Amino acid sequence: MKQQIRSDRNDTTAQDVKQKGEKRNHKRRKFVRLVYPPFARPKILNANFRIADISQHGIQFVCREDCKDCKSPISLKSIVDLEIQFHDEKRIDIKVEILRCERTLHSQEKVYSGYVEKGITTERIAKEQAYLLSHFPDYCRLISE
Repeated sequence: MKQQIRSDRNDTTAQDVKQKGEKRNHKRRKFVRLVYPPFARPKILNANFRIADISQHGIQFVCREDCKDCKSPISLKSIVDLEIQFHDEKRIDIKVEILRCERTLHSQEKVYSGYVEKGITTERIAKEQAYLLSHFPDYCRLISE
């Protein structure tokens, strides 16, 4: 009896690789999320917050003070107006709808996550990303899949 040689082994492997690649691309974020080193974050000029990370349609920021003392308390689904100044002194005004509030484990600071109603432009995000890569190439960036 002759032994049959499986010729479909390579085809199956190639197909598996293709499917894994499609799954990986499907799980990738649609927008780039920029994570800044602590000393290079954009400034929020009209509130006592500091930016944790930013993307085209989202932002995370930390309340620097006890939020009981805030002039306008932040709650879920509230709208917050922020004026942000980037590294090149460019300022933008954004409205953020608060979607989530968490406390950090080590410092117990409140971290707010929100949706930016009028999105930050792709050009601004690209300019910030280029700035971060040229000035802080070894800084650890979060990559989510």
